[in-house]
Amino acid sequence: MKCRGLIKFLFIALILVGVFATLSAAAEPAAGTKHPGTVPGGFMAPTLEGPWRTMIALSLWAPTTVKFGVETEEESETIHEDLDWLLDVLDYEIPIEAEVRKGSFGLYAHLLAFKISGDLDVGPAKMEWDDQGWLLDIGASYQLGQWALGAGARPPTLTIEPFAGARLLYDPVDIEVDLGPEKDSSSIKLSNYVPSIGLRAFVDLTEHWNLRMDFDYGGFGVDDNHETWNWRALAGYRFSGWGVGWNIQGGYRSMKVMELRKSDADVKIYLDGPIALVAVEF
Repeated sequence: MKCRGLIKFLFIALILVGVFATLSAAAEPAAGTKHPGTVPGGFMAPTLEGPWRTMIALSLWAPTTVKFGVETEEESETIHEDLDWLLDVLDYEIPIEAEVRKGSFGLYAHLLAFKISGDLDVGPAKMEWDDQGWLLDIGASYQLGQWALGAGARPPTLTIEPFAGARLLYDPVDIEVDLGPEKDSSSIKLSNYVPSIGLRAFVDLTEHWNLRMDFDYGGFGVDDNHETWNWRALAGYRFSGWGVGWNIQGGYRSMKVMELRKSDADVKIYLDGPIALVAVEF
């Protein structure tokens, strides 16, 4: 369904807005009380005050499902590949994330650089990769606040943070699409650059254990990409060492890279699978 990503976004947003409304009347921790979000390495649930702070993370995403779909007026085909196929065609990847924050405001840049060598036929489309590309998410965020999820000296806390930015995909691969006997074949480039909006939710369960969920939605027809979305859910353990904070997280990530409509063809690409992340915070 073409609106599936939007429905997911609205569903999650409604849940979080409901939680926000329910907790908005909850009292903040008393002045001078050490908040779970202020422990060393607490960037993943950042505080509302403080100096400039930085987080740099390396991640390992292992998509166990890679789905390609191509649709024309004459033909429609969807194929599913797995992690073994991806490892065969992937020469390398460099996944790095960076965020900086001052008070409630933050800036982020999440980069996945890659090189792919291989080919794939998807119905009317022939894809041949031998290129270097990158997927870059950039933008700004604003922390609405933190709310205690219970009573006691150190209750779990919820942080909600909307963000907005852009998803930039550079992939010079050309897709040759057979549009049928009535039309000439067409060559499609996968590169596209689109706006995105999203929402993050953090839960600090204890001083060390934490949860994080991100969801974004974008495309909106800009640069021929009508829909892209991404969500990930992570559980992590935070600790201090060597003068900085660390957060080791693991979970799951699912992404619709594009729904590209041009040259009388509709190209869709999905990835999903487990993800691990190691972040250093200072």
